Amino acid sequence: MKKTFSANRVAMAVAVICAGASIPAFAQVEAKVTGRVHFDVRNIDDGGLNAITDRDSASVGDNFEIRRARIGMVGTINKDIAFELVGNAVGSSTNFVDTAWINYGFNKAAQFRAGRFKQPFSLEELTSSNSIDFMERSYGNQLVPQKKLGLMLHGEPLAGLVYGISAYQDGFNEVSNSNYLGSKAAVRVAYNAAQAWDSEDTVVHLGVANTQGNSQTIPANSGNTQEAASTTTRATIVAFRTENRGLNNVYRLQIAGDKLITGTDYNQTANNAVNINQNMNGLELALAKGPFKFQMENFDSKYDASGVSQDLSTKANTNVSVNARVKAQYMEFMYNITGEDWSKAYKGGAFSSITPKSIFMKDYGGVVGNGIGAWQVGYRASKYESSVPVVGADAGCSATAIKCETASTGAVAVGTGLIGNRAQNSESAKTNTYALNWLLNANARVMFNYAETTFAHPVIMLDVNQSSNIVSGATDKERVISVRTQVNF
Repeated sequence: MKKTFSANRVAMAVAVICAGASIPAFAQVEAKVTGRVHFDVRNIDDGGLNAITDRDSASVGDNFEIRRARIGMVGTINKDIAFELVGNAVGSSTNFVDTAWINYGFNKAAQFRAGRFKQPFSLEELTSSNSIDFMERSYGNQLVPQKKLGLMLHGEPLAGLVYGISAYQDGFNEVSNSNYLGSKAAVRVAYNAAQAWDSEDTVVHLGVANTQGNSQTIPANSGNTQEAASTTTRATIVAFRTENRGLNNVYRLQIAGDKLITGTDYNQTANNAVNINQNMNGLELALAKGPFKFQMENFDSKYDASGVSQDLSTKANTNVSVNARVKAQYMEFMYNITGEDWSKAYKGGAFSSITPKSIFMKDYGGVVGNGIGAWQVGYRASKYESSVPVVGADAGCSATAIKCETASTGAVAVGTGLIGNRAQNSESAKTNTYALNWLLNANARVMFNYAETTFAHPVIMLDVNQSSNIVSGATDKERVISVRTQVNF
């Protein structure tokens, strides 16, 4: 006898199976939507720099900016498995993913995380952009690994003691057939001694960290569209932008790559990658008592960059290399005028945002002015310094200078027509930043920053057309006034 099965019978069978399953067989999933919007207004006084139309001058133009626009989801599965997926709607990266990780927290002293996440390095970096004291992080943050793809073991084995050990790669994708899985590593240990003293309104935080390993990058030639395309390719080893997002490339150190065939186009990449080995140490200190907080960090990074520079016309190969030591540090003072306690914002070896004692609007139907929110004032002194100086005939960077750089730094190609490596603009600078922050409530903040930067010697705009009728001028100072309004949830 021929047997037949109807859709209704299958559905009934599935229903019976599901009804018979015990409730614990299903995962307990908790999730919520998260997001942030940071909108900035920025006025830049660039001293002696000229107002020019070249596209490379855009970094010193007064501007509105959506600094961050992110949307995502965070949650847990059976409480011990945590996850986060956040997308970034603005920025220069073509990758939408900002963070995406899974965390196995069955043992709080030894947890495991996999995905794209913040590497265990720097107190300032591990503080969310929703909670940082100033609109922008310090120069040292431009050296640290930030968010990378990798694996991490981390936890809090003792009260106040946290650690993290990770293996990660520098980019989203490989750039050569390097036989290394997680070619870079980071480790951080931090301790809040005040927790051992059972001092509720105090933080005494000390942390040390190290990151080291290899990464690779592909040199490229200039994208200048007002002059003939260069046949020289270069890769940037380290570069700085002023802290309040003013002039870009106030210092840049580059290594030479392949020499392209004459008549090439703009924005062309080399055939051969260059290798960059970095070894950086970090030191953290934070002291907080009630509404007052002092915080400082030191960054000491060594770079060994090397590669094979090939003349693609003659097929001749030349070894090139650059070695540099770059240091950065900052110290800051923050005071909560309205009396909020910093120790309540400290958890897991980092600071989050303070919670206002009173909120500016108490409820959705309330009257504006029921509370004043939280008010903060702050000051930060920050600086960077590279061991590769900018010296030579153009080091003074006069108003008519064509370049402000040292050409042929380190080991360079000789006799093949390659220009070689170079260091540009100022090898050191100092920035003083003053802040006034208003937290309307736990999810809304307005920030006012004034930053003044002094360079070791005058700088110019890099990569502009250097023909006689377009000269960027030079400046030894920059002043930036900026305002941010932000919401996060």
